[in-house]
Amino acid sequence: MPSLGSISTTCAPDATEEVRAFANALKLLIHHVRPGDTMAQKAKALHVSPPLLSHWLNGRRLPRTAVIEEMSELAAEGVAGDGDVVALAHEFAALEPLLQAARKAACRRCTGRCTCSETGGKDRRNAQPDAADKGDRRNSTAPTNSDLPAHLATMTEADRMAHLLDLGAALSEGDIGAYADILARAGMKTEMEILIRSAESAGRDSTEIAITLGGLR
Repeated sequence: MPSLGSISTTCAPDATEEVRAFANALKLLIHHVRPGDTMAQKAKALHVSPPLLSHWLNGRRLPRTAVIEEMSELAAEGVAGDGDVVALAHEFAALEPLLQAARKAACRRCTGRCTCSETGGKDRRNAQPDAADKGDRRNSTAPTNSDLPAHLATMTEADRMAHLLDLGAALSEGDIGAYADILARAGMKTEMEILIRSAESAGRDSTEIAITLGGLR
């Protein structure tokens, strides 16, 4: 799995102000978790998938409080002085009220209290499918973006990989197959492989992706 690279400075467009505040604070502190490690390595240390960590950092999902505590413990391992450990612990503790405020905030996809957080702190590979996931993803009606290759070409390599990882974790098998076809036709086979690997890591069915992709070739 490739590194997530640099962290995006923006959050998901449907994130509330409270979710944005939490995500932006987390972006500042994530650098203290296993300093020097890639984002993929940090995710492994937290026992989550890289796409899920990316979702937390970009305001698409919310972690459990226990994850913040685990991050604080990992950050403390890389600090020498007791005073620095205490200061860092206070900074991570300040994330908790931001997380609670984000959980209570309504978002565009939810009515009333937001339900977009990760239940039980697990990624999609270990989660039960919700109602939206029970249909045949090969027949998804979500539009694909034929301008994706041009959009990726304007990004740095790190941002390009991060964007592909986000797409792979968020889209259905049908949409992944369609995007993979677009990337393959544009000669972006490396990007296509990253997208598909990300989708598989997020629990998508590789057979369904292959069927969709094969039907478009």
